[in-house]
Amino acid sequence: MLLCLAFVPGVALADEPAAPRPSRASAAKIGSVMALLATLQDADVLPPEGTPEANHVIQWTIQFQSVFMTSDDPAIHAFARQALTAAVGEDAAVAAWSALPATGWTAEFLEALAEEEARTPDDGRHQLDPGFQRFNMSQIHFHQMLELVRHARHTFVQRGTDFRTQFNRRRHEMPGAGTHTP
Repeated sequence: MLLCLAFVPGVALADEPAAPRPSRASAAKIGSVMALLATLQDADVLPPEGTPEANHVIQWTIQFQSVFMTSDDPAIHAFARQALTAAVGEDAAVAAWSALPATGWTAEFLEALAEEEARTPDDGRHQLDPGFQRFNMSQIHFHQMLELVRHARHTFVQRGTDFRTQFNRRRHEMPGAGTHTP
């Protein structure tokens, strides 16, 4: 299964160097990555299992979660806060941002990032480059990951449901679900 590839110790997921990682990922963070990958798989937007492209998506999902959870880059923080504020308002954004290190990815945060990235002009997105580069990632990787989220959102709407419902259902099936709040 595609989701298992991300968690095999010592297995390189792509031709790129590994990003700096915290000492040990919590069950909530691992579960949130697994939930995102399962949700993308449910939407049939992932590349075929076992391909380099599929391995890249796994890598991006893990590493961008790390970027947003551990980076001290001011542009990364500003982008995330702006995304959340636009999606849920100032007070809820502060609460959502504070909870993120404990919960890992949430549907709310992923949707907010996808919307913010789509509406941000190139020069605004380029401000993220230094923060991404510290994790051996790029704006192109970020765009491609969020494009998958946008495609999944569209697919679920066409099926009469939504990304958030599907992600939260999957999230409750994964490790660390008790620390997740939809």
